[in-house]
Amino acid sequence: MKNFRLISSAIIISAFIWQCTDKDVMFDNDITPPSAERFNQLFEDGLRSETAFAHFDSANNNFIYTSSRGTTVKINGSCLRLNGAPVTGTVIMEFVELYDRAKMLVANKPTMGIKTSGEKEMMLSGGEFFVTVKKDGNVLTTTCPVTIETLTSNSGGTVTGMQAFNGAIANNTLTWTPTATWDVITNTQVTPNKYTMSVPGFGWFNCDKFYNYPNPKTTITANVPSGYANASQVFIITKDVPNALGTIGGQYPVGLQCYLLFVTENNGNFMWVTKEQTLTANHTIFFDLKDAQVGKSADYVGHVTLLK
Repeated sequence: MKNFRLISSAIIISAFIWQCTDKDVMFDNDITPPSAERFNQLFEDGLRSETAFAHFDSANNNFIYTSSRGTTVKINGSCLRLNGAPVTGTVIMEFVELYDRAKMLVANKPTMGIKTSGEKEMMLSGGEFFVTVKKDGNVLTTTCPVTIETLTSNSGGTVTGMQAFNGAIANNTLTWTPTATWDVITNTQVTPNKYTMSVPGFGWFNCDKFYNYPNPKTTITANVPSGYANASQVFIITKDVPNALGTIGGQYPVGLQCYLLFVTENNGNFMWVTKEQTLTANHTIFFDLKDAQVGKSADYVGHVTLLK
């Protein structure tokens, strides 16, 4: 597998003035840009569709949940706390696991890590995970580590050098920061086909690896339709790398073969435009709603899954 180094900086998204025929103007006028709230709700719904729920007794000091992908989550119920106090009774665990870019796209959970230099870089993912526990709707904390163990086959096989990342969400954007408080363990003798993570609590966690790519870098300027700058996202999908997802902005390697995907909302549905690209110096792209497709979440996932 080739190694890629993708360096990201500020997002560059600009609106442009339509230059089109009378028919195109009618098409544009018929479509009202969504609010930022409607657009973000689309991703919230996508994330919830990927969320699993499990009830267990907080007295259980060895609760083990096994997902449909064979991932296990181990929680010590006696360590659960609400405002610092132990809890009793039934609690609810929420769990999300994302491995492929189509599901990441639906939930708006890209694999963009922040390096020690402060630059963002797209990463190869061994899995994005979210875990939390609630009691009567209240989010709990834990005084004990939580163990997440996933099959490496979920992300295409064992990759050496996987790192541990904590996820943080700001302005509806998830970014990943390397952490030294926990680690990714691959025991080649005992569990050669699993990544094991002992995370310090609840939240977003990632088992990832930064790319290395020797080519010169370029910025990407994405021009989106007027009115959509605050209600859209532009993703970068690299060819032949199903478990990585970038966001527009910063510097990317010249010569990278990829798809640039403009995504917005339309009447509760996903609306998107996909452009197949080979990145050049000072790369610029224009998205036109005349090229848009509209569909439900399953249609959107199906479209992205077929991109090779």
